[in-house]
Amino acid sequence: MSSWAERAAATLLPLSRASSLGPALREWSYTGRFFDLEARDGICELCGQQDLRYHFEIENSGTASSLLVGSECIKRFEITGVDEQGQRLDADATGKLVDRHRRGLVEDARKQRVMTALLKLGQEVDDFDAWDFIDFVDDKGAFTPNQVAMIFWRMGSAGVNYRPADWKVRMRRDSDWRQLRTMKPAAFKRVIAALTPAQRRRVAEIEANFSENGQRWR
Repeated sequence: MSSWAERAAATLLPLSRASSLGPALREWSYTGRFFDLEARDGICELCGQQDLRYHFEIENSGTASSLLVGSECIKRFEITGVDEQGQRLDADATGKLVDRHRRGLVEDARKQRVMTALLKLGQEVDDFDAWDFIDFVDDKGAFTPNQVAMIFWRMGSAGVNYRPADWKVRMRRDSDWRQLRTMKPAAFKRVIAALTPAQRRRVAEIEANFSENGQRWR
């Protein structure tokens, strides 16, 4: 038995009816409840892994026991669960459900960091209405390149910390690409830091196509 399985058995067996790990695992199921600890200070109560930010609950209905574990343990030990409609899932489907729940937690945390940064900037700068930008991104889902360039510049000037990757940049419209193309170099650099890898590749492709034709995109 591997070391992580030994650790899991030491935790799980006293809380289960079965006396060996395999049968004991089949007594447990994913409840669909999950939690953001807001810091990487959580511990998986099944295998002991440290530095977790997200917890997922499993329970043994036969013993009325529950554990808060990492998403990988649910998949590794092939723990099953139920979906939002109460339908029993197999291990593979449960793993996909856990992944979806984890992505939701990550996205919620990203949105919270963006909102916190905007509100902080509104506190530091008198003429910046944070709620206008919060309402905009709630409605549109992403900021325009010009908005991102301006917000990053103002946060930098005001000493407000932010993570460029948290800020979604809308690059679907021709007007979005025109904004990016006509930006000054410093603003362009700020926006590029917020683009997704796919968006950056698209920028590089456009620049390469223009270069092949003896032109400059910017």
